[in-house]
This record gives sequence, C-alpha cells and structure tokens, in this order.
Amino acid sequence: MANTSTDTRFMFRVVRGAWGLLLSSVVAFDVAAVEPSPVQEKVIMGWLETVFLLPAALPVTAKLDTGAKTSSVHARSVEHFTQQGKEWVRFRFQAERGDATITLERPLVRTAVIKERQSNSSTRDVVMLSVCKNGRVYETEFTLNDRSNFNYPILLGRSFLENVALVDAAETFLFKSDNDSCAARGTQDKP
Repeated sequence: MANTSTDTRFMFRVVRGAWGLLLSSVVAFDVAAVEPSPVQEKVIMGWLETVFLLPAALPVTAKLDTGAKTSSVHARSVEHFTQQGKEWVRFRFQAERGDATITLERPLVRTAVIKERQSNSSTRDVVMLSVCKNGRVYETEFTLNDRSNFNYPILLGRSFLENVALVDAAETFLFKSDNDSCAARGTQDKP
C-alpha cells in the first residue's frame, strides 16, 4: 500500500515546481514591449443633456437612452437625391416647437431595420451627424425619424455612449450649456 503522506509531498513539489516555472516565465516577459491601450476617460452625464448640433452649433436637448443601439434625430420632409454618384438625404430639423427649422443634407450611410413596440419593425435612413458636448466634437450614426410625438428631438444611443459617457438615470443636465465651449463653434466645424 502506498504511503499517502509521501505521495502528497511529491505532488506538492510537482505543483510548486510548475508554479515556479510559470512565475519565472511571467517575470521574464518583457513588459516594456507591450504598448498600453489608450484609455479614453468617460464622463457621467444625466439622462437629459444639452448637445450642440453642428455645423450650426444649435443647442438641442438630447435624451440619453442605453436601451437604444443607434442614436436618432428628428427629421421631417426627408428627400433622397444623388450627389457625385452617391445617394444623399435632405431633411428638415427643428429643435423644439416654435424654433427655426434648418435643412440638413448628408450622405446616406445605410438603411436600418428598427424594432418598435407597437408594430413589428420599420426601416429608417441612417446618416452621420456631428454633435458637440463639453467642448468635444463627436460624429456618430443617427437614424432619421419624425420625433414630433416624442419629448426630445435627439436620442443618443449606445453606439454614441459606449466610448463617451456613463448615464446617471437620477440626474439631468449635469453639464450646463452656458459654460460649454461648443456654443461658440458655429460653422467652423465641417459636418
């Protein structure tokens, strides 16, 4: 019959030896050869924030929605046209009732199928738009949708939020638009 005490000590030495080899190979690994990945600092934003729609630096109340993948912008009178052989869209945007309406033209990026609560699904045009927040310009995809029945003309979804912000659902307007340098940007940024 084998001596279990001797067998246990032998197994302990084997395991300890394997750990020693593993640790020595980790120590020998050249840490300086590994480039650190860039860390992008996320800010905490409320579930409502003011963003500035570029190029006009138009202040707009945006709802930050972690339940939506793609951002959405209020768009009326959407027209398709061709420019330099590519499909574009022209649409009218109004930040709030009573505000001036602006016309925007953008290349069509794609068409998205959107699941909706009351119906099965719908298709929406998708364009790239630039918004400015806290002095930084962000370009992200927006679906075009008539948001007249919604409280806010812009919805910022996960595709925008994932590298930019964490949302505090108990807060609104954590960053005051009066102090935001985005207000002065005007037409100096290209769309």
